[in-house]
Amino acid sequence: MRGYGKIGFCMNINEPILDASPPRLFPTLLKGFNTVAGKVQLILIPLLLDLFLWLGPKLRVHDLFVPIFKDLSSTMLRIAPQDMLETVTATSKLYIEFLEQFNLFTALRTFPIGIPSLLARITSLASPLDLAGVIEVPSLRVGIAIFGGLLMAGFFLGTLFFNTISRLSLQESVKFQWKQLFSHFTQSLIFFLILIALLIMISIPIFIILSILSLISPALAQFILLGMIFLLIWMVLPLVFSPHGIFALDQKVVPSMLLSMRMVRFFLPGTSLFIIFCILISEGLNLLWVLPGTESWLLALGIGGHAFIVTSLLCASFVYYRDGLKWMQFNIQKMQKVSKNAESGGTTVEQ
Repeated sequence: MRGYGKIGFCMNINEPILDASPPRLFPTLLKGFNTVAGKVQLILIPLLLDLFLWLGPKLRVHDLFVPIFKDLSSTMLRIAPQDMLETVTATSKLYIEFLEQFNLFTALRTFPIGIPSLLARITSLASPLDLAGVIEVPSLRVGIAIFGGLLMAGFFLGTLFFNTISRLSLQESVKFQWKQLFSHFTQSLIFFLILIALLIMISIPIFIILSILSLISPALAQFILLGMIFLLIWMVLPLVFSPHGIFALDQKVVPSMLLSMRMVRFFLPGTSLFIIFCILISEGLNLLWVLPGTESWLLALGIGGHAFIVTSLLCASFVYYRDGLKWMQFNIQKMQKVSKNAESGGTTVEQ
């Protein structure tokens, strides 16, 4: 079996690991927080993004899409049944209110590889400073071009952020390399496209099945939808460390996904507890960070706290990943040793 990489520690299966233990939840989280506390520069990228979304200019598509929604709403009001008129009016009003507060610059927050952001999820253009103003997108063609450019910029900044976390989360930091960064950027885009393709392939049959079931029984359709959501989570969870293989081991996307699945399924079944704990910490504190509101300067404390917490959790995930790889390699070597002993014992008996 070939090695998994050369960054930070040897992952060559042929080089023995004398002892290893599975990564533990709280020590791993503590390592992540201690790393970021000792290298505070790690929080700069998410901190600057949130400050830009909060105090910087706002880019809207309100004037571009509101006339379209109004025309669509008036058409629906003419053809809709009497009992649906109130629903159509409420839905149209909801979309228009959303467009009034939507900031297109939030496209800088890309998934799954991107910069964590507290403000990207808040649909509010209010801020303590009214200096930047609001910029309206003049046309659909310009809007598509800007959206595409923001996505590319978001993926590049996210790649830079993950690359920095991966390098500085090691005991001995690895030097920055432009060639490595652009390789990671390419793999990040490929990973995003693969996930989009998988999402389309999965969502189309689900949509067809739910459409048929909703005609038979809406309650049954809701129950099936809930079951499919849990099934989807069960299928996606083993891929959670796919980005880590790209950045920690310089792997291509597909080998990184396969390695993540193998590690989580066979060697780290407790990964779900680690992921759930990280989500609870992040989302629970997010409720606290946004309490002051976007018009209060106290939100700056929440932005700083959010940047520190999510960076620490991401750093802990890289620590967990590397320790998990060592544990997996250790177990594989034990199984190989047992297999060789069994074969040699069998040969001796035959002789």
